[in-house]
Amino acid sequence: MPDSNGSYYYLVEGRMKGIQLKEADITKQVRDYLHYKKVFHWKQWQGPMSQPRGVSDIIGCINGKFFAIEIKVPGGKLTDNQTKFLDEVRSAGGIAFMADCLEDVQRGLMI
Repeated sequence: MPDSNGSYYYLVEGRMKGIQLKEADITKQVRDYLHYKKVFHWKQWQGPMSQPRGVSDIIGCINGKFFAIEIKVPGGKLTDNQTKFLDEVRSAGGIAFMADCLEDVQRGLMI
């Protein structure tokens, strides 16, 4: 699990080294896990003409329920549009949350 700055640490020649995760790294880890669990989902690519602003990074359906996951690095903040989108999904009966690690997704989707 990363520290509050999103860094993972490992021991190299008796010294601790840290690596900073990027949002893309977390997204790949989450998607690999969802594929492994056979959860229907896709990566929502962002673009100026493709969807409303704030659409979450990962969209899918689990056990008949729509879900939206906004991926952030640890300490990352949601934009107003992202918060609004997640709120709208929840209001419509879906599952919606922000995740900065795989464990957040496992808890959020209960898998």
